[in-house]
Amino acid sequence: MTFESFRADDRTFSAVIRKIEIIGEAAKSIKPEIQASNPDIPWSVLARMRDKLIHGYFGIDADIIWKTVNNDLPEILPVISSLCDKYKDN
Repeated sequence: MTFESFRADDRTFSAVIRKIEIIGEAAKSIKPEIQASNPDIPWSVLARMRDKLIHGYFGIDADIIWKTVNNDLPEILPVISSLCDKYKDN
């Protein structure tokens, strides 16, 4: 999918925004000691992005969402997935 088609596809754009909101909300619920032991994950950035999307501060910039999905999330999702596996019973 190209950026142009992503931006034009309201259904996909909205779904991606919702998933980022969920990731940010989940980041807020991670215990502080787990966050501290995993400083490579930008916990506060994830939470702030969620807040910006939920509250619609200054509109939603499709370019930022596109870059987040294509550049930032692929770097941290394997680490988050590993943490989920490690703490799934807690």
